[in-house]
Amino acid sequence: MLLTIGACLFTLISAYGFSGGIGTDPSRLAAQIVTGIGFLGGGAIVRHGLTVKGLTTAASIWATASVGVAVGAGSYVLGIGGAVLVVGTLFGLRRVSNLLQRWGVSREQFVLATGPGFEVERLIEAMRSERVDLRGLEREEREEGDRVVLLVKLRPLYKAERLLHVLGQIEGVQQVEWER
Repeated sequence: MLLTIGACLFTLISAYGFSGGIGTDPSRLAAQIVTGIGFLGGGAIVRHGLTVKGLTTAASIWATASVGVAVGAGSYVLGIGGAVLVVGTLFGLRRVSNLLQRWGVSREQFVLATGPGFEVERLIEAMRSERVDLRGLEREEREEGDRVVLLVKLRPLYKAERLLHVLGQIEGVQQVEWER
């Protein structure tokens, strides 16, 4: 939605926003802004395991640049309209996202620090008792203690904080981190 708003504003401003003299093409400046801001927004996108973060941030940066170009070109109605659409989209998507997270299935990652020789079967047993679907388990054995990474699928309305507490109560687990 944000990219659509931004693309629409950039197109309208490039087509109608500039009235240059003979031999000039000020819309080329807008084209360079599109490319430059797209590059900067791409830097906000980060992949961590199976999760990709920063897409909304990148799209927001790009759409905001289109609002800036509209206002800079003197198209205040387009700029204000675009700003209202961008802000409305962000608030609307936040509400929808919260609703989906509350009622949907989520995939979460937990990283545990355990004592040496920790029995992973304890974790599997805890997952079964909590009715949590274990999707992946990675164990790194070290002298000072093991590092275990769990990838789990939580059922609807199950709070990840609850699993965090359950994992922390298992004998031999020294520390649990929940990576969102």
